[in-house]
Amino acid sequence: MTVPRPIVSVVVPTYNERENIDELLSRINESLSGVDYEVVVVDDNSPDGTAERVMELSSKYPVKLVRRAGKLGLSSAILDGVKLCSGDYVVVMDADLQHPPEVIKELLRNAGRCDIVIASRYVRGGGTAGFPLIRRVISLGATYMARILVPQARRVKDPLSGFFLARRELIEGAEVAVPSGYKILLEIISQHDNLKICEVPYVFQSRIRGESKLGKKEILSYVRQLLMIMPDYYKFAVVGASGVFVNLGVVWLLAYMLSIPHFIASIIGIEASLINNFVWNDLWTFRKRRFGKRWWRFLKYHVSTVVGTLAQYTVSQLAYYLLLKESLLSQALGIIVGFIANYLISKKYVWKKP
Repeated sequence: MTVPRPIVSVVVPTYNERENIDELLSRINESLSGVDYEVVVVDDNSPDGTAERVMELSSKYPVKLVRRAGKLGLSSAILDGVKLCSGDYVVVMDADLQHPPEVIKELLRNAGRCDIVIASRYVRGGGTAGFPLIRRVISLGATYMARILVPQARRVKDPLSGFFLARRELIEGAEVAVPSGYKILLEIISQHDNLKICEVPYVFQSRIRGESKLGKKEILSYVRQLLMIMPDYYKFAVVGASGVFVNLGVVWLLAYMLSIPHFIASIIGIEASLINNFVWNDLWTFRKRRFGKRWWRFLKYHVSTVVGTLAQYTVSQLAYYLLLKESLLSQALGIIVGFIANYLISKKYVWKKP
């Protein structure tokens, strides 16, 4: 007898969720009654016997198991699970029952007209149940950070939802910057400008059994994730701002503390900021564009900053003598043009794609 290919695959990362797995699989099965589906459980070597219980239940439900050596990160768990998926659509959800399985059917109803369907806490009808105030503040703060730093996330109410449906190829093709991160939806959204995204409301439930996985490590991982996926021009601006502090700090140390003449301190300060900016742009801003020898990129960076410096100076002089007759505003315009010139030249010349 031929088993029909599932329409939807439900990927569930687990760690110490034995207490919840029976109810989870039962409710998924009831929610998707009449739908060809499969569940792929990705277990990170749970000591409580989660994987063993999943295997026992595989005779009752269409469930597959991926066993990993340890806690390797939520995003990587989802990617490992998707490798075993057969469905056209993939639903990602937690095993702790805070994501009600009954919502899966509603996600699937919207699948035909959307690339991604998000179960959202922040659209009309959505919310959280039994959350303490501090947890709500952290959640909202993290959401607003994502919407500020990731432009593609601004049209989504809940870009940090861990409960969503997507076309399988979208997740398969995702380039995850932080495999240990736990917000893979944000990474997927950040890599596409023209996705059609729908949101359906749901109420995030309080955990009944087991312990929450959210801790300092997960919060730091999220911050790292944001820093890695934010746009290059944001990173370039942050690095440029750090260069200003390096420049002034070196000048202050040399001129005021060591009494070195200003013309020498100034040159050393500028060079220190250039080295600072190159190192951070090389390691962070344009890390995916690093080709060739580092010393050659370093040399090209110095050449590229000459153009930016000249652009800044020229615009500042033209603005002052021909338009504004005001030094600070003229210099500010020059700095903006210099920043844009440095960014474009650095991206296209120093850290260009092969």
